Amino acid sequence: MELGEIVVAEHPGERQLYVEQTPRAQDLLGRSRNRIHQVFGYLTGEMKEYGEWMKNKPLMVQLVDWILRGTSQVMFVNNPLSGLIILVGIFIQSPWWMLTGCTGTTVSTLTALTLSQDRSAIAAGLHGYNGILVGLLIAVFSDKGDYYWWLLPPVAVISMACPILSSALGSIFSKWDLPVFTLPFNIAVTLYLSATGHYNPFFPTTLIKPVASVPNITWSAINVPLLLQSIPVGVGQVYGCENPWTGGIFLVALLISSPLICLHAAIGSTVGMFAALSIASPFDSIYLGLHNYNCALACIAIGGMFYALTWQTHLLALACALFCAYSGAALANALSVLGLPLCTWPFCFSALLFLLINSDNPAIYKIPLCKVTYPEANQIYYLRMKRRASESRKEEQKRKEQQPSGNSKISTGGTPLCTPKNRHLQHTQGNVLTECIQFLVLSPDSSLSAKTMKIINMENSVDVKIETKGERKRTKQNPLSKAGKRVCRAVGYITGDMKEFGAWLKDKPLMIQFIDWVLRGISQVMFVNNPLSGLIVVAGFLVQNPWWTLTGCLGTVVSTLTALILGQDRSAIAAGLFGYNGVLVGLLMAVFSAKGDYYWWLLLPVALVSVTCPVFTSALGSVFCRWDLPVFTLPFNLALTLYVAATGPHNLFFPTTVIQPATATPNITWTDAEMPMLLQSIPIGVGQVYGCNNPWTGGIFLVALFISSPLICLHAAIGSAVGMLAALSLATPFSKIYSGLWGYNSSLSCIAIGGMFYAFTWQTHLLAIACALFSAYLGATVTNMLSVFGVPSGTWSFCLSALTFLLITTKNPAIYKLPLCKVTYPEANRAYYLKMKKHQRSCCEV
Repeated sequence: MELGEIVVAEHPGERQLYVEQTPRAQDLLGRSRNRIHQVFGYLTGEMKEYGEWMKNKPLMVQLVDWILRGTSQVMFVNNPLSGLIILVGIFIQSPWWMLTGCTGTTVSTLTALTLSQDRSAIAAGLHGYNGILVGLLIAVFSDKGDYYWWLLPPVAVISMACPILSSALGSIFSKWDLPVFTLPFNIAVTLYLSATGHYNPFFPTTLIKPVASVPNITWSAINVPLLLQSIPVGVGQVYGCENPWTGGIFLVALLISSPLICLHAAIGSTVGMFAALSIASPFDSIYLGLHNYNCALACIAIGGMFYALTWQTHLLALACALFCAYSGAALANALSVLGLPLCTWPFCFSALLFLLINSDNPAIYKIPLCKVTYPEANQIYYLRMKRRASESRKEEQKRKEQQPSGNSKISTGGTPLCTPKNRHLQHTQGNVLTECIQFLVLSPDSSLSAKTMKIINMENSVDVKIETKGERKRTKQNPLSKAGKRVCRAVGYITGDMKEFGAWLKDKPLMIQFIDWVLRGISQVMFVNNPLSGLIVVAGFLVQNPWWTLTGCLGTVVSTLTALILGQDRSAIAAGLFGYNGVLVGLLMAVFSAKGDYYWWLLLPVALVSVTCPVFTSALGSVFCRWDLPVFTLPFNLALTLYVAATGPHNLFFPTTVIQPATATPNITWTDAEMPMLLQSIPIGVGQVYGCNNPWTGGIFLVALFISSPLICLHAAIGSAVGMLAALSLATPFSKIYSGLWGYNSSLSCIAIGGMFYAFTWQTHLLAIACALFSAYLGATVTNMLSVFGVPSGTWSFCLSALTFLLITTKNPAIYKLPLCKVTYPEANRAYYLKMKKHQRSCCEV
């Protein structure tokens, strides 16, 4: 009955009776509605009440609950009813697969119990979900067909490894508060398939071959109903099932526990299907959902499961699903060379990468791992924490307003000896400097008391300056010296990191600042934070190839914009640290494109791949910050390697240059070596850092380096020369030496160690040459290995060499590693090192 409805009663008694019955009817409706909600509450979410009720039951009854929860935990669902429905779906697909899957999860759970793992984690199914995947996929990839009963022993043995791998990986990942996902399953199944293979007499596996030709695709032959059907099929492929009814049953199981998980699973599967179409994948693989299942898992993980669901994290989940699809294509091509399946490696890689992002955006809120349950409950927890944070801010503001304006503390008029910012002094210096300061302050010596002492706080040091009270004599300055100082000051404005220019730009419009950030990002490839050098480097690009200039600039623009959108540190963006990987991505994608110049469709993948660079940078920075290490060009290497592996020379839209391993001994005649060409390879090697093989371009790059830092220019040339000599020592074909392919990694390594991240001394100079030599030989190793997969070597050898040499521990004070926050350019780094050394010496003498 609607509110406001008029009721006419014939007798007053009937009206009174109606008035008494109406609240009773409303109460009954309200109670029944509450009961229905309560019943639904018992079945949805994680069924917490049911889990509490099960605690007093026999162990065998609890074990059934744990197995069902482990079955559903593959899709991040902690719900036994959902697990039961998923088993029904697997039974529809194949009863034999259901048997092997249940064997896997049972053995895995029992092994966790035997190893005395955390009982709450076992009860939540966290030690069972990898086991069911192991059981299912071993049956899926078995070449013996169904009901090959001898397959059950390896299923049981491999499943026993899952809790061990989960526990070991959990010990490592807990440092960053990250889940292990399905990494134990991936490791276990990959090892099993590698150990057996297609030709094993007992346990042969399905033969997997790499792509050997361009697929014959006719777009008019596409079947739209099958494309739509691939969405539930993709969800089913999480468990290795290709039946669309099975996929639909899985979606129902997800909906019962969490509608948000069901929604993101379907969205992720759809994103994977569109990504497969965008790289011209064969229709059969798309219809089977092989491009979708990793995307579904990645979309669930980011879209509300481990991040609180907001519209920002929803977009981040879509980006993660898209990245997962393309990285999946890359890993599939790479693993097919080894005859291995893809499994869920792309999902693990993508989800962990996106969970490592650091952001200043409060809407991108990562849930603590101990608080993760399911998206709806995670959202409530996030809103509660957000409300508490706002209330605490209001209370703090009220306390500040209530405080009296006058400060009751007595001001001594001096600088405090310890501020919160510089309280974390280094152990090697803090004790000595503190004792020196105490001695100076408390000394009764009259000669010291007659002096003025100034104590300057620095981030990692305490600077003590002692000046006598004498009046300085005024000296007449020569006009020539004044002019010289003006020239030096003018030169100082355009050299180094142009700090004054950067400070002047802070008040200018964002568009003007953005141009400065882009130019600094272009020069940061060579460790130069100078917009003028960046402009000269762009001029070098134009000399080499205008098309490459366009793709490179697009890459750095997109990369910088993405960093702004993700709320990364503004000072790092302004220094170009989120742009330099983008310019390399844009340049090298054009260099390795088999379509030639001005293939305008290439700009689309350039932009998409450049978007991943800030994500890689932020994620790797979260890991490397524990050792105070830079990420170097690792984001570029990862992005380019994944792109080239995903497309390859046989891609219909974006074919890449064919890269083949060496198959014969090169025919080298030493008398054919040309000294002018060898010398010319030095500037070419510097140019090859950006993929340019023009000697004039390399010379222009050296000029750009010299303007900012002569020491960087010197070490770039030395490193390139060391790479050339190392190539000669290995009898490398002269054509590769002349093209500078052996010089660029050594050049970067020599700069990094020779004054950039180590203070410049003759000891670190020799260390830089050693690092350049090591990088050259390592480059030959990496090139030979990656050529098997048809992938270029990029700057992998530079990154590995430089990181290795930066991790060296030594007691030699001349090999001084600069704190990452103090790194600018070699000349300023050396000045900082000498200042620190002087302070230590003066304090110890006093």
